[in-house]
Amino acid sequence: MSTRFKKLIRQVHLWLGLFSGIVVFILGVTGCIYAFSDEIKQVVYADRLFVKPESTPKLPLSILLAKAQKTVGAEHKILRAQIFNIPNRTYMFRAIKVNKEAYGYWNYYDYYDLVYINPYSGKVVEKVDAKYEFFTVVLALHMNLLLGKVIGHFIVRWSVVCFVILLISGLILWWPKKWNRKQVKKSFAIKWGAKFKRLNYDLHNVTGFYAFTVLLVIAATGLMMSFELTTDPQKAAVSDTTLLNNPNLATNPADRIFKQAFASSPQSAYYYYNIPLVNTGTTNVSAYKSTGNFYQRVVNKYDQYNGKLLQPGKPFNELNLASQIRTINYDLHTGGALGITGKIIAFIASLIAATLPITGLIIWLGKSKKANRKKKMGILPQVS
Repeated sequence: MSTRFKKLIRQVHLWLGLFSGIVVFILGVTGCIYAFSDEIKQVVYADRLFVKPESTPKLPLSILLAKAQKTVGAEHKILRAQIFNIPNRTYMFRAIKVNKEAYGYWNYYDYYDLVYINPYSGKVVEKVDAKYEFFTVVLALHMNLLLGKVIGHFIVRWSVVCFVILLISGLILWWPKKWNRKQVKKSFAIKWGAKFKRLNYDLHNVTGFYAFTVLLVIAATGLMMSFELTTDPQKAAVSDTTLLNNPNLATNPADRIFKQAFASSPQSAYYYYNIPLVNTGTTNVSAYKSTGNFYQRVVNKYDQYNGKLLQPGKPFNELNLASQIRTINYDLHTGGALGITGKIIAFIASLIAATLPITGLIIWLGKSKKANRKKKMGILPQVS
C-alpha cells in the first residue's frame, strides 16, 4: 500500500469522523440503551404488563377494542392491538398520529396513547401518554436526533453512510504493514499498562477492529431501514369498499378476523392486530412465534369489512432469499436474530461505536498539538 494512498485514506477518515462523530456517538449510546428495552420494560413496567391469570376465558377482542377506544376518546383512533397468547400478560392497544413534515420531536407526535387492559375482566390497567415515555424518546433520538423526520432522519442517514466509510477506511489504516509477531501483537492487543496516549490509540484501533464486522452489519441494516428497503414489494391487497355500508355485515369483524389468525398460528407467543387508516386498507394480523425476535412471524391480510382472508402469509423458512433478508433485517440490526447472545454482542458493539469518535478526536487533538509545537520550534514551515 503506497504512502500517498494511505495518507488520502487517513484524511478521508479524519474529516468524515469530525463530520459525523457526534451523531455516531448518539447512535451508539441510544443503541446500547434500546438493545435491552423489552427486557428492561418487563421490570420497570411490570404493573402494566402483567396480570394474574384467571380460569375464565379472555374477553372477545371486539369488546376490548371498544374499551380501549373509549379510554382514549373518539379523537384518537386505535390502530394496533398487541394480543398475547401468554396467560399473565395484558393486552396493549395503541393510538398514534404523527406529522412527518414537522420539525422537532415535540411537534412530530400529534398523539401517542397506549392502553393496557386486563383481557379477563376488561379493566383498564393503565393509560399512558407514550409521547414522553423514556424509550420513545430514546428511539426518536436514535432515529432522528429529536429533530423530526425531515431534518433529523436526513442527518442520521448520511452520518451512517459516513460511518460505513469510516469503518472501511479504519480497517485499511489498521492493517499491519508487516505480519510479523511484533506487529501482529501491536495490532490485535490493547497495551493496558501503557501511557494514556498509547492506550487511547489502542482503544480506538484494536476495539474498532474487533467490532468491525458487527458494526458493519448494524450500519448496513440501519441503512436498509433508513432508505426504506425493507418494504415488501408484492402487490398490496385491498379491502372491498362496496361492503362499506352493507347492513348485512357485522359492524365489527375483529373477532372473526382474530379467530382465523389464531387458528392459523395457535402456538404463537403474541399477535399484532393492525387496523387500517384508509377504506381500501386491509386488517393485518402478524403472528410472532417468539418474544425474542421479530423475523419468525407470519403476516395475514384480511378484508376489514367482512374478515375474508385476502393474502395469507408465509413463515420465514418458506420465503425467498430477498424476503428473508427484508424480514430479518431488524433483528440483525438489534442482535435479536441470535437471541440474548446477539443482543449482548450488539450492546458491546454499540458501546464501542460510541467510544470511537471520542478516542479518535483525542488522537487528532494530540497530533494537532504536536504539529503546532513543531511549528513554533521551527521544525515545520509556517503557513502564511
